[in-house]
Amino acid sequence: MDVVRALRMASATDAAALSTTQLLRNFIEAHGVLGLAKQGVMPEIARATTMRVVQFFSYPIVHETFFNRKPSEGTPATKLVSGMAASFPSAVAITPLENAKIALQLDSTKRFNNSMGEAIQHLWKRGTFAPYVGLQGVFTRSAISFGPYIATLPYCQQLTGPAAKTVCGDTPLATILGNLLGGLVAGSFGAALNCPFDLVRTNLQKQAIALAEHPMTTAQILSLSFSPVAYFNVGRQIVATRGIGALYMGLTFKVAHIGGTGACNAALIPYFKRLFGIEREVI
Repeated sequence: MDVVRALRMASATDAAALSTTQLLRNFIEAHGVLGLAKQGVMPEIARATTMRVVQFFSYPIVHETFFNRKPSEGTPATKLVSGMAASFPSAVAITPLENAKIALQLDSTKRFNNSMGEAIQHLWKRGTFAPYVGLQGVFTRSAISFGPYIATLPYCQQLTGPAAKTVCGDTPLATILGNLLGGLVAGSFGAALNCPFDLVRTNLQKQAIALAEHPMTTAQILSLSFSPVAYFNVGRQIVATRGIGALYMGLTFKVAHIGGTGACNAALIPYFKRLFGIEREVI
């Protein structure tokens, strides 16, 4: 699913406007059908795992630090702000992995041979901060997804929980189903909000990876890594050439991916908290 999302979003800056079917055909010609499951899978697993661990670990700490109360005692606004702020440490942790994943998923010539190490080294050789190109975009994308997700999750579950119990009765299955559906709705909402920001981030990193074929100046690397101007310039160029609708390319795949992730988080985190006897608030 994430490969298709990356192909679709990255195509926003391609000279030719290709359909999803054409993009998939080209990808399969380069990597085979199994490439859909293998290409970039290692950095994706590492990225997704690291991001969730850091976000959910940081969120209650940030909430208590900012507002001097637990998340369960907070308001939608305090949860939103805390969720967005908790996305910063995760963005720092995962940006090199995001770059490696993008490099492998868009590697039509098999230059990196599906090697995460080679993809990271491709940027690392250009300077210490080169693996962090697109950091501003990774943070923006994550904040605009995780903040709304964590703020709306309790309210979504207040709707889906009773509905699940109406169908399945007051059973453990109904509780799990209610959590899953609530997480799906909240995750899909966050994904719909962050789609344009993730698309711009994808294309910024795509361009930076291409630029790394040649020596890069320190100023260029720092701009691509930290400057909001560089980030918004990519978005402006996409809108100017393809229209504002291009910012939502890959939305369906994005919602399916992040909505599904949100559902799993909402259902599995309470389960593992009970399993390991953890009292600390997480969500």
